[in-house]
Amino acid sequence: MKLKSNIVGLPVLSIVEVASLGKVEELVINPNTGSVDYLIIEPEQWYLERRVISIQDVLGIGEDALTTETKAKVVNITAVPNALELISKGVAVIGSKVITKKGRINGLIDELSIDEETGKIHACRWVATDNSRTGYIPTNLVVTFGQGMLVVEENFDVALAEDPSQLIVAAIENTESEKTPPSVLEDPLKIFEDKQKQYLIGRTVTLDIIADDGQTIAKEGDKITQQMVDRAVTADKFVELTLNNRD
Repeated sequence: MKLKSNIVGLPVLSIVEVASLGKVEELVINPNTGSVDYLIIEPEQWYLERRVISIQDVLGIGEDALTTETKAKVVNITAVPNALELISKGVAVIGSKVITKKGRINGLIDELSIDEETGKIHACRWVATDNSRTGYIPTNLVVTFGQGMLVVEENFDVALAEDPSQLIVAAIENTESEKTPPSVLEDPLKIFEDKQKQYLIGRTVTLDIIADDGQTIAKEGDKITQQMVDRAVTADKFVELTLNNRD
């Protein structure tokens, strides 16, 4: 997975010609599929037309460069009607307000995690309106990618992750759906919460977690145990415990 901030600005190199083709300027998002279909490449000269490359023509996205087979894969935007149509929809995701299906607006999106092999958006980083909380929303909880608005499931904040690599819900659902009829599948939020509890065991608490009644659930420096997780859930402090731990 790659963050958008790790992709934008990368030089684009062709393997055959061993040539620099410019830098990644922006991502072109398909709101219907929740994926990055194209990358906008800055022009070689400021007065020239901007160009695009299809995500399918990207060979690799590394720390230092993005590679494609030949320079012919980078073409003028006007030569790709699909790219123009997506750009005209104006769905950038980053900067979008977050609204639940029942109309609760809270915070915005400031980062994306993307599967560099397929272009699929893996997760969106949410920041609360008052900046008190942040975390990655798995895209299986995104209902609509809209212009300036991201519509999500009502209880999306239960499934937040500090790091997008923690979000394995989609993989779990795909595996389970191959074996189990949809009617008996577990709720995705419950699947995530169960996996998150397992992930926490053995990690180190970085902040004292105190229940509303004053009971100490965990102290800074404690190793997280199953009993500690259970106490946090009972005291409605599980999210706080999730956000304040380290390896």
